[in-house]
Amino acid sequence: MDLSDIRRLRIKVGLSQTALAKKAGISQAHIAKIESGKVDPRFSTVQKIFRCLKEEEKDYCSNYMTPNIIGVEHDESISSAAKIMHDKKISQVVVFRGRSVIGILTDEGLLRFSGNRTANVSEAMSDPPPKVSKTTSADTVKDLLLEFPAVMVMEQDDAVGIITRSDLIKR
Repeated sequence: MDLSDIRRLRIKVGLSQTALAKKAGISQAHIAKIESGKVDPRFSTVQKIFRCLKEEEKDYCSNYMTPNIIGVEHDESISSAAKIMHDKKISQVVVFRGRSVIGILTDEGLLRFSGNRTANVSEAMSDPPPKVSKTTSADTVKDLLLEFPAVMVMEQDDAVGIITRSDLIKR
């Protein structure tokens, strides 16, 4: 990397000169002079700038999550869950007991119980999906999605988002 990369990287990560200057602890005017080649900055200043840009460039899973989690209660009927999945055009719903994620109901689970009108969601659900924090890398989530249909994004004990395979493919 050299000084000519600063502007390109700053734009790539979506930072203004002012925002980068604030993060790096230097003035916006100094950033502008560095980007235009009018000043030869100290090595420590360049290190701070690139450290800030690298931090902003991290690909966190929160960039991919869907914050509106579509879920059902564990004691709802299979037919009710199937209607939600059909109406929302989704292949899975999160199963809750109150605020706790206790499982996931997939289209495969629905198929297994398709003739049973009296079954409830807890009978057809699978184990809960893996749980990660918002700052988990997208690469880690991608690896999890090779094994599981979804990944829950959590803050403490609260589900704040869900990531499915299609969420990563869209990007």
